[in-house]
Amino acid sequence: MARDRDRSGSTSSAARAAVLAALALAGCLAGDPNPTNEPGQGSSGASGSSSSGGAGSSGASGQPAPAPTVEPSGACSQSSAQAVNLPFRNAFTDRSVRLFWVDYGCNEVGYDVLAPGQARVQQTFVSHPWRVRDAATNALYKEYVPTTTAPPEVVVP
Repeated sequence: MARDRDRSGSTSSAARAAVLAALALAGCLAGDPNPTNEPGQGSSGASGSSSSGGAGSSGASGQPAPAPTVEPSGACSQSSAQAVNLPFRNAFTDRSVRLFWVDYGCNEVGYDVLAPGQARVQQTFVSHPWRVRDAATNALYKEYVPTTTAPPEVVVP
């Protein structure tokens, strides 16, 4: 470690940057910081960023690799009179997903479970966030907030 120190004895900028980058990456890979298996219980979180990954490929154990997850954005439902028919489709072949509406207090309210390949249209309103979580692990796969009365189909993964 002596080579990572400058003349004053402190750790070099490059070494500090490498440690910080590793810590940031570890935090990003952790998924939802507040997962819950309780219907109707919210999940607080930071920004709505997504990570990439290969859903459907097998890991060393022969089990399907985990699907890409996102962080909850913290968006809450806002008052709206514009009704929306929001289509959802579970494109997974090996796992069910659960739909959650994010209410006015930013709490998740469980609505429906979609089996692999199943689709449904959910009646909602413009500015009402919806989250799609893995039914078994509660991993957050998608968050969608309709901004028009003719939204696209929300396909998971």
